Amino acid sequence: MVFSGTGILISSMEVLPHEDADFNIWNDREHMAERVAIPGFLDGRRYTSVDAPTRYLQIYNTRDIGVLDGPHYRAALAHQTAWSLHHITRFITPTRVVGRLVHSQGAVRGVAVLLLRLRPAGAPAMLPALAGLVDLLQQPGAGCIHFVEADPRLSRPVTADASYTGGQDCYVVLECTGVPAAQRILAGLRLPGSGYGELIDARVYQYRMDVTAAALAAA
Repeated sequence: MVFSGTGILISSMEVLPHEDADFNIWNDREHMAERVAIPGFLDGRRYTSVDAPTRYLQIYNTRDIGVLDGPHYRAALAHQTAWSLHHITRFITPTRVVGRLVHSQGAVRGVAVLLLRLRPAGAPAMLPALAGLVDLLQQPGAGCIHFVEADPRLSRPVTADASYTGGQDCYVVLECTGVPAAQRILAGLRLPGSGYGELIDARVYQYRMDVTAAALAAA
């Protein structure tokens, strides 16, 4: 299993063009390390979309989902830095899902991911409904696949209003050895005929950087 814990936080956003450079400095130098330093966080990874409009993706791994509902994380949300507040309040079309890793298979961490965002119809379990997607691992360039089931209560964006939808969305993350492999797999993608729900988005992201709790502790 490449994901190092069973609690997962996935977020994505677009930013204003004139904020782009500062947004990346903030994320690379402050925000990711600040989050991964929270007890129970294990690592965080950043990606950039190869087909905008939503360019930025973050995936955090925690020991379990309880970390993302625990006092240390809630304290961090309640006491954002001024730099964080500047950017978080300016996100464009943000998504945020707190979920449980219900299945992970494969052993290769890729430099690109194919991210599938699905909206369940009712409350079905991802597995076995989407088990056919495991066959994507047979595709050249596919390394590992993860199924993340959302917790709607915990998934609302920090600054969201009552009209926000998407907290119930679930994700399938396919790690790939490169962007061309991920794009090829996406081009041939066929969802299993399970009646699980609606495919909201399918996008390829390229790895940018990561932070691990072990490295922070060593530093």
